[in-house]
Amino acid sequence: MKLLPTRKSVAQTGNSSHDSLGRGVEIAVSVGVFFVIGLLLDSVFETKPVFILACTIFSMLGSFARLWYVYDTDMRTQEFNRRAATTQHMQKSDLASRQ
Repeated sequence: MKLLPTRKSVAQTGNSSHDSLGRGVEIAVSVGVFFVIGLLLDSVFETKPVFILACTIFSMLGSFARLWYVYDTDMRTQEFNRRAATTQHMQKSDLASRQ
């Protein structure tokens, strides 16, 4: 006789951007890296704000586009799971009535 229920295993995903802190750090590092790349390109070509601004804006647009696609994928997955959960009882009753 067991008094405590068995613990269900939790699926670990390999995605690194499924928490807000991780996403924020990822954006900050990405913008910082592209800023430094723009700074280096500006010092080589002697065009001070051009490459800094271009690389930083490129990084910000890419980061926000990635956030949008990750969010959209997560929401579609949630919608599918909720839809499946709400119709799950119907599928079970259909199977029981057919037997």
